[in-house]
Amino acid sequence: MFKRAIIFSILILVLGLAAGTLIGQQTSNKQPASIEEDRLKILQQDLAKKTEELKKLKSEIDAKIKQQEELKAQLEKSQQENYQRLAKIYEAMPPEEAASRIEKLDEDTAVALLLAIKPRQAGKILANITPDKAAALSKRIVSIKEKASR
Repeated sequence: MFKRAIIFSILILVLGLAAGTLIGQQTSNKQPASIEEDRLKILQQDLAKKTEELKKLKSEIDAKIKQQEELKAQLEKSQQENYQRLAKIYEAMPPEEAASRIEKLDEDTAVALLLAIKPRQAGKILANITPDKAAALSKRIVSIKEKASR
């Protein structure tokens, strides 16, 4: 009976140790899981902050793009107004004088100016420009008109 009590005590001790080990393992298994969960939460918070920062930057970029487009539209309008004013000046000149001045301009400016001048007056001016220059300007005008009609 004494032996049984000792064996029983040893058995209870071994079972207690085994149970303690299992509980310790479960607790230690829970800690890393808890640490991982905390880490994931921190990463999610960081990701949310970065997402907000990116959204803010995107809205700033969109605002800058809109501002640039508005400035570009204003510049184009201003250029068009300048060509219209200059066209009126050239229309008031005798066609021979206007032709000699237009002939000295670069093709882009000359074409833009001729397009701004009334067609009848532009025809008179083109008639006084050298044939080669008049042909080149006419081709450019036609290609611009074709692109605009598409």
